[in-house]
Amino acid sequence: MTTITIPPDAFDALKGKTVIITGGRSGIGEAAVNLLASHGANVVYGDIGPGSFIQPNVHFKKTDVTDFGTLQELFKFTEDNFGPVDIVLPNAGIHEEEDWNSEEWLNSTAGSKVVDVNYTGVLYTLKLALLSFKRSGKQGSVTITGSASSYLDSSPVCIYAGTKHGVLGLMRSAKTVVGPIARINLVAPWMVKTGLPGEGILELWGDLPLNSPLGVAKAILYAAVEEKFNGKGFFVGGDDIIELEEGIEGTRPQWLTQNQSDLVQEGWMKLSKPRQMNF
Repeated sequence: MTTITIPPDAFDALKGKTVIITGGRSGIGEAAVNLLASHGANVVYGDIGPGSFIQPNVHFKKTDVTDFGTLQELFKFTEDNFGPVDIVLPNAGIHEEEDWNSEEWLNSTAGSKVVDVNYTGVLYTLKLALLSFKRSGKQGSVTITGSASSYLDSSPVCIYAGTKHGVLGLMRSAKTVVGPIARINLVAPWMVKTGLPGEGILELWGDLPLNSPLGVAKAILYAAVEEKFNGKGFFVGGDDIIELEEGIEGTRPQWLTQNQSDLVQEGWMKLSKPRQMNF
């Protein structure tokens, strides 16, 4: 596992870039939009309602990430006004209100919206990002906002955790397939001081270290601009950043056995290469 330090000039690379972010009006997304704008990027944020941004290089497009058509409109608006898209940040997400003891809750479709927003919305955004990059003829960058729940069991928010595991699997599986078209990474923040954790959660958290929205936003944007990163997973805790994927991959023979690890690698090499995207 590697601790990541962001160089002071890392975000200079954002100047003049065109960036799409979903879920940009509050929390981590709001911090990311402000950071992008301050470094000279053209930012279009898609959300169900506008934020309070006043920067001339920040633009709002009403978007519901569960509605593929509105996401198409988000990308079209951005390309029509600012040209090729360089960076896409699938960030929109919601928590859940679930009661596993409630027969009424169990006998309903409650919880499906969490899946629609947190997983399907990311998938839709990724697909349109790849289409946009393919049209432009140049490699782009995608950084998914996951969660500590991408790596850890997170009782009692079981559906939320399932979706965040899902987007980690999507990133891991896509990293080679999309290689020529895009770099793809994921940021997995632990508890963040935003409205998302839900009423009472921060009180229960007490004096344990918290992430700031800005700290997580910095991790997201560094993953987006640093060209050496692809298929990485960045855990963020107390605004400290740790890359996890290299360590997990490096220890695979320990938890899968050397023989099975070798067989998996051989099979993966045979199956993945023919499916790579190209311009």
